[in-house]
Amino acid sequence: MDASWARLEKGQLASVRAFQKRELSAARQNNSFVFYPFSGPDVLYATSFFPDSKLYVLAGLEPVGHMRAPATYRKEKLDGELSGWNQALASILGRSFFVTSEMDRQFHGRVADGLLPMILLLLTRSGYDIDGFRYGHLSTVGEFVMEPPDATGKQKHMGVEIRFRRPSETVSRQMFYFSTDLGPAFQRDPDFSRFLTRLGKAETLVKSCSFLLHWGTCNAIRSHILKTSSLILEDDTGVPFRYLQSSDWRVELFGEYSAPDRPFKKQYQHDLAAAFAEKTNVKTLGFSLGYGYNRRPSSMILARRAAS
Repeated sequence: MDASWARLEKGQLASVRAFQKRELSAARQNNSFVFYPFSGPDVLYATSFFPDSKLYVLAGLEPVGHMRAPATYRKEKLDGELSGWNQALASILGRSFFVTSEMDRQFHGRVADGLLPMILLLLTRSGYDIDGFRYGHLSTVGEFVMEPPDATGKQKHMGVEIRFRRPSETVSRQMFYFSTDLGPAFQRDPDFSRFLTRLGKAETLVKSCSFLLHWGTCNAIRSHILKTSSLILEDDTGVPFRYLQSSDWRVELFGEYSAPDRPFKKQYQHDLAAAFAEKTNVKTLGFSLGYGYNRRPSSMILARRAAS
């Protein structure tokens, strides 16, 4: 693990942080929090792109899960347990994203019963101290309501709040992960959208999300992102480029756009390709990211809301 993490830090994350300092440090607009829909347990890129944020909200379909008690680990099975964790980490360390089909297997009982242990592992490996966590659910007005400790480890939780900080920091940061449907249910059940709205303007990060925001089933969450974000950082799987082509947004392009792989060939964006063809408007990205990781060129879009 030490060797894998050293390679990640020296290569990928160092380049991401250089991009952040170069392009994002001056882009912040007094936003309240970072919103990362369809995130899985990927805290690495949330904290690397937005290292100064005090509040992060991640969301996806995967369950929250539980922390196992130390006594449940058996010496004779430990090698297999650790091997499972290495396999669960392989995609984020080697490909920059968690593969949905792998998460379906790994975080529904094979490695853990949800994402919480992986989120805590990645935060700890990133140099943060964990001050604590608490389970909860959302009220009808969008408030996070804490639930009592789950002694059985069997209760399904909608969300978890994690308190963490750098060793040099005296005040905890917050990270929420919610297990929730961001498709049609986002509109049918407004508790989560009310929670987000209460937090204020967001810096929204979207990457490697199976082009879900291109589909009609995600109209509501896409509209919410466009309405409530003051900054959107995304790859081509995020909000379709055409929605950002208005006076509401100032858009910057990075890297080189390339055609999506199967089964997403139909999500090729001709308008985005034309924008990238104007080389004078495209900046260097400096790292590989997303579905074409280290196989084809990567691109990112930075959209900042224009001053009113």
